[in-house]
Amino acid sequence: MSGTHCATCIAGGRPSDRAVIVRCLARGLGACGVPHPSVAYVGAANGDDESFFLHMKTLLKDAGAGETRLIPLAAEDADAGAAERALQSADAVFLSGGEVEDGMKWLALHGTDRVLRGLFDRGTAFLGLSAGSIMMGTHWVHWDREGDDSTASLFDCLGFIPTVFDTHAEDEDWRELKTALRLLGPGARGFGIPSGGAVLADSGGGLVDLAGAVLPFRNDGGTVKRD
Repeated sequence: MSGTHCATCIAGGRPSDRAVIVRCLARGLGACGVPHPSVAYVGAANGDDESFFLHMKTLLKDAGAGETRLIPLAAEDADAGAAERALQSADAVFLSGGEVEDGMKWLALHGTDRVLRGLFDRGTAFLGLSAGSIMMGTHWVHWDREGDDSTASLFDCLGFIPTVFDTHAEDEDWRELKTALRLLGPGARGFGIPSGGAVLADSGGGLVDLAGAVLPFRNDGGTVKRD
């Protein structure tokens, strides 16, 4: 992966092995090249939920992280300037689980999506869990009416990795991922990361399995199938 920038994408979901998640987080933090790297925790996808933050802070510490700070963004009056300064000073950025659309809404509102793209391009280490992993891909799906694909449309994610991700959706047969790939059109490719799985993904589109087996999908002439 020489010459590219990388992100650690973890599925989460249940059942998940805590030790596996910690190992994958440690692999991602190792890219920082410093002992006990500082982490900026972006919890916009779950409304900056305190309990989620404290849980992940413990896992990140076990993985070797130093100071981990919550960067509050899930409010209209969030201090975008303070958030940018905190993000710029961190060795790594963690994107939490939650709802992809909520996360991207808050990031775009405060201009933090632009800040995060700049940090990724600069080589800052990024790690994501569940929705955070999906947000590092190119797109995700919005439904005007839940479950009605005739009302589905795409919205932009951060686009660090030139593909579409879904996480821990094996029980739904990857329905949302398949909808995204249908909307993207023939030739589109994406990946499902099963519960407990993780990948190291790079800006050139390369993937390395860290846990479990990532599932490739593609739109073949309008029909989405396993690749």
